[in-house]
Amino acid sequence: KEAAAAAGEALATSLGPPGGGLVPLEDASQLTRTDLYGKYVEAVEAVAAAVRGKEEAEAELTAVVREVQAKAPRILEMRRQYEELVAAHDGLSTRLHAAMVEGEAAAAHAAALETKLAASDSEIGALRAENADL
Repeated sequence: KEAAAAAGEALATSLGPPGGGLVPLEDASQLTRTDLYGKYVEAVEAVAAAVRGKEEAEAELTAVVREVQAKAPRILEMRRQYEELVAAHDGLSTRLHAAMVEGEAAAAHAAALETKLAASDSEIGALRAENADL
């Protein structure tokens, strides 16, 4: 029914003037039966081509939907893994920052101890020299 209605519309359009609309009855009556049948066949072929195009488009869309549905679990798994990796990276980044701060504090403490050791060595040297003089 849908194809017949579309064929009728296509026939009416093909009979119509270039600007659209239907051909007045007196103009349509000037067409021979062969011309009318030719126009009808053209309209039916146009409708059939449109139906085939629609079916092909629907088949392609269905294939795309199936492909997306087939890939969806893998995509969701990859997203879950990505989020886990981001969380692990954030945790490691926090730990690295804390370790670097601790390392800088240890280096500063070591430098202070080296300065204190040098001062102690200097004081020990002075006390030994004083002891030797006595």
